[in-house]
Amino acid sequence: MKIRMKIHVSSLNKYAFCPRSVYLSEVLQIEPKPSVERSKGLLGHAIRKEFSLRQSRILGRIHDMDEIEDALLNELENVLEDVPYIYKDFLEGIKIDEYISEIRPELLNEIKLMKEKLEIMINEVGVEDSLKRITPWRVEYPVKSNRLKFSGRIDKVMKGENYFPVEIKTGNPGDGVWEGDRLQTCAYSLLLEEKLRLKKVIPFGFVEYTKIQEKRPVMNTEQLRRRVINARDDLIEILDGKIPEICPHGSGKKCEVCGFREECYKI
Repeated sequence: MKIRMKIHVSSLNKYAFCPRSVYLSEVLQIEPKPSVERSKGLLGHAIRKEFSLRQSRILGRIHDMDEIEDALLNELENVLEDVPYIYKDFLEGIKIDEYISEIRPELLNEIKLMKEKLEIMINEVGVEDSLKRITPWRVEYPVKSNRLKFSGRIDKVMKGENYFPVEIKTGNPGDGVWEGDRLQTCAYSLLLEEKLRLKKVIPFGFVEYTKIQEKRPVMNTEQLRRRVINARDDLIEILDGKIPEICPHGSGKKCEVCGFREECYKI
């Protein structure tokens, strides 16, 4: 069996949603069916991710609580101008100007929530300590491992008493942490442990759900670490040609919203 040495960590999220989608997109190279909602979702993801990466820059410009809202709104305009250039490949073919006007109200509501949370934190610990809390040690930090057979890029790496990864997610979070987000975050912890040659394990990471401005913890238990390794092994088999069964997750709701639905049932 041909072994692919590197599984991209983001494939764990696709796998958790549906193993068959990995086969369709990464083996057969089928593109998901285009739709307005998907295009708006991709644009919204790029904007929210970029805004999150700039949080420490925004807070660094603030000297008084009254300046928070203006600083956030000004940076939003900067992000909207910059995103088409930064994420040019990712947003190829998307009607950016048209969709920005449609998703702007959502973004403004999220900025209000961000303002409220920043105000609470600043009231508790002050601007200087707040800045320390939200400033990453590294952003978009590349990691790879021949032993783990993973590669990827961590959105944020925070450093305190320990290092921990933060994965930015821009969709709706549900009641907890989605399994795919959990697998991704744990995999990044494993990669960080190896790359930085840490003597102690990374006990947890975070998923940052930007729509609700919450960081939700992911505890790197032995059970979760095992699920990551098992998912990796399944992915290796899929990428080497194993065809997963139709609807392996047993969720008709997933099939209803899947961009591969038509192609999936033809194979």
